[in-house]
Amino acid sequence: MTRILVTTDGSELGHGALAHAQALAGAAHAALTVLCVQADPAVLVGEFAYVPPVDPEAFAAQAQALRAELQTLAPGARVRVEPAAGRTLLRAILDVVHDEDAALIVMSTHGRSGLGRALLGSVAEAVAHHVPVPVMLVRAGQVPAVWGVTEPDRPAAAHTPTA
Repeated sequence: MTRILVTTDGSELGHGALAHAQALAGAAHAALTVLCVQADPAVLVGEFAYVPPVDPEAFAAQAQALRAELQTLAPGARVRVEPAAGRTLLRAILDVVHDEDAALIVMSTHGRSGLGRALLGSVAEAVAHHVPVPVMLVRAGQVPAVWGVTEPDRPAAAHTPTA
């Protein structure tokens, strides 16, 4: 595994996947890219609601603040704050997966089921169904695993049975 992509929406829940991705990237000696897609307000509100125009300077300032926050939370990782630019969140994530040649995606999920998932949908579920690479979903409050670290040039010790 050479590159791990972790997504966040900028929320506390979204940031929950960062520690998991960092631990796994460290153990696998993989590069880490943190992605936050800034959704178009019109896509979130819907086609029948009025959405005031977004000030481009305010949008850019928000992106810069988010980039700085993510660089602090994930030092050493490549940080990408991408505007959706008319794409769905799924399409934007798929584009970055391709651009980054990611081998694994790590995402947070609310873990909704039933009516909640039917009404609100799930970006994580959509990504899991459409990307050509494995997806690791992290539920809210899940503690990061401790991954075994082996030297890349040294095989792991073989287990020898005792008599």
